[in-house]
Amino acid sequence: MTPSTDRRALGGRGIALVLLGTALVVASLVALTWYSVTAKADVAGNGFTFPDLRANADQLNAPVASAYFDWLAWALVIGAAVVGIVANIPTRAADVLRVLGFLAGVAGVIGTYYAMAQLFYAQHAAGGSTHGVWHNSNLGLWCALAGFALLAIGAVWGPGRA
Repeated sequence: MTPSTDRRALGGRGIALVLLGTALVVASLVALTWYSVTAKADVAGNGFTFPDLRANADQLNAPVASAYFDWLAWALVIGAAVVGIVANIPTRAADVLRVLGFLAGVAGVIGTYYAMAQLFYAQHAAGGSTHGVWHNSNLGLWCALAGFALLAIGAVWGPGRA
């Protein structure tokens, strides 16, 4: 196709998915509980938030989890959001950015799971819970995973045909 016949329009649906995914991840990082806690006499509060998990990762010497809960999650969501939005603008680089945005969203999903798994296994080695990574998971973890997945899908959507 020649450039005059290959017209593209702004990818409104893709941008909407990117914005929704970003909102879910940011809400999970800022406000939501990632793990609920069973009622025990020595447990304060009712669950673990993102900052609580960062403190646990630092104490348990879990390097990937420490990086994820310190700066990596934020870098992934900001990077995936920026690339995802730009990937939905009709430019020559849109196709490459769609792939990069998808990979950034997938990296967010994988990074979230890997950080949680490393933190879980560090807690287990320190005499903590013997349950799996998903045991007692709460809305914060699921919103982070779903948000990164929506970021990936929104980036792939790309600009539409005019």
